Amino acid sequence: MGNRVGGAYSLTVVAPIVSGQEAAAREATEALPAGTDSPLAQLGGLHFSRIHVVSELVFQGPKQRHREELRASHLIFTSTFDGRDLDPYVEALRTDASPDTWWRYCVGYPGSSDAAAFAGWVREHQIDSSLFASAHPQARVPHVLESLELRERIIDFAIDARGLDARELQQRFRETFA
Repeated sequence: MGNRVGGAYSLTVVAPIVSGQEAAAREATEALPAGTDSPLAQLGGLHFSRIHVVSELVFQGPKQRHREELRASHLIFTSTFDGRDLDPYVEALRTDASPDTWWRYCVGYPGSSDAAAFAGWVREHQIDSSLFASAHPQARVPHVLESLELRERIIDFAIDARGLDARELQQRFRETFA
């Protein structure tokens, strides 16, 4: 049951970066637009995603002063999305999210033009996510977005309805939410 909780799937890809390309990989990931401009925002059903470069590990024991340098920096890609099957998501990632932007710095990355090679490379570098956070594991992204929109409408209604008597409040509520 790794990689899944409720209706959500977690993909974690850890890939070594080509020696000498660490700075370029960092710059590429840091230059990615955020929010609705993010290439990942194009993926329907995406709950969460993060891309980062790791060059050292921090010891989690007493004093936390020991740092372990890795033999190679690694690019870590994590995402949680609607669905129980990885293949459709990997295909959407390949075609809709411009993954060459960040993975082109990784060892052996075949590019996104060959679907089979791309999917094989992602699966080869996937690690199981046996413990991951999903704020709404039973809810699909469209339902979460609808709920957030309703929340905003309720807040606006509450602000606009201040001072109304009970009859006016009830009438306005029915007009707004019927």
